[in-house]
Amino acid sequence: MFANLERLARFMDEQGLDGLVATTIENVYYLTGVAAVGLEIFPHTGQAYAVVTRDALDKPHFVASRCDIDQALDAAVEIAGAVGYGIFYRELPDGVELTDREKKLVATSVDAPTVPTPLDALVETLRRAGLDGARIGLDEDGVGHGYPDALREKLPGLDVHFVSQALRWARKVKTAREVRSITAAAAAAEVGIKAVNALARPGVTELELVREFERAVAGVGARAKFSHIKIGRGGVAGQTRPSNVALRRGDAIWFDVGCVVDGYWADIARVSCLGEPSDKLVRYYAAMKAGCDRAYAEAKPGMTGGELFDLTVDAVHQAGVPHYRRNHVGHGIGVELYDRVNVTPGNTDDLEEGVVVNIETPYYEFGLGAVQVEDPFLVTATGNQLLTTLDRDLIVLD
Repeated sequence: MFANLERLARFMDEQGLDGLVATTIENVYYLTGVAAVGLEIFPHTGQAYAVVTRDALDKPHFVASRCDIDQALDAAVEIAGAVGYGIFYRELPDGVELTDREKKLVATSVDAPTVPTPLDALVETLRRAGLDGARIGLDEDGVGHGYPDALREKLPGLDVHFVSQALRWARKVKTAREVRSITAAAAAAEVGIKAVNALARPGVTELELVREFERAVAGVGARAKFSHIKIGRGGVAGQTRPSNVALRRGDAIWFDVGCVVDGYWADIARVSCLGEPSDKLVRYYAAMKAGCDRAYAEAKPGMTGGELFDLTVDAVHQAGVPHYRRNHVGHGIGVELYDRVNVTPGNTDDLEEGVVVNIETPYYEFGLGAVQVEDPFLVTATGNQLLTTLDRDLIVLD
């Protein structure tokens, strides 16, 4: 499974928690492997939950709308129970012979009593799990103001504590399965970058480059989540929508691209140049890479995010860009784009063995555009493991 059960158990024991309720799309996925569609398509109002007990962390309960409760069949682990709320119809004519999979869906979406609201469904699930009078941790980030009080009103014996940050702490150290998924996502992003470089020729537009990236990523089973690809000086406004600016010889192509595979993120950056790059681009790219290289070489368990920030920026300065400045030069990555640890000035959060750091050194300058190197690496006590394979030097296209 994805979740680091050892860390989940550790913080539950430290806090004396009998159960956990996950409410965000990331944390529900982390505990169940279910990408709750209601949380994605209705990000402000959708409700879905995963509930686990301390003595059965690997057997979550799943709560979603009656329409979406079929997603329990997709779980990466054994589901202890599923409760759907609201009204939705799946017709079952007399005499239809059901598969085992269909029988499970009938039990939760046809035969089960109607539960009117998400809150009612959570209350029912807590009762089934034996948590209705227990001390539980609630992922408060995915519920609205007043929700905890409404939950306590329904279950007066419930002792509710907020644990969103604790769940982030648990997710900080990755399992082997998580590392495989992050690596697969990075590989998909690399396929997209290679496809764009293969298409690059005079006259091709930013819009065409972005479409090619997203087509290639989809072709290997990933979902493009952001496709920041800019030509030349346009990179200084890298988050703007792709334009009809056409590629010319001598232009740089800046990539800062992200995609998801199996629920896990990749976020990598490169620069290509169609023909001979300018001396300034060569020098600045080398300096940005030097910063990432030093971070990759020297990051170790026990180092803080602030210390990693300082040595990365110092390496860029020493490599020839003394005025380089940044608000951050990286972040953890996993089921969420920005997991812990953040590589920011003064950050005291420490690296641990098993953390995946997405190190990056972006530089934006009017008239030049954007220069950036970005890769994920796994922190280990015996040397760090880069999770990408694409050439990290400035890519020159003939």
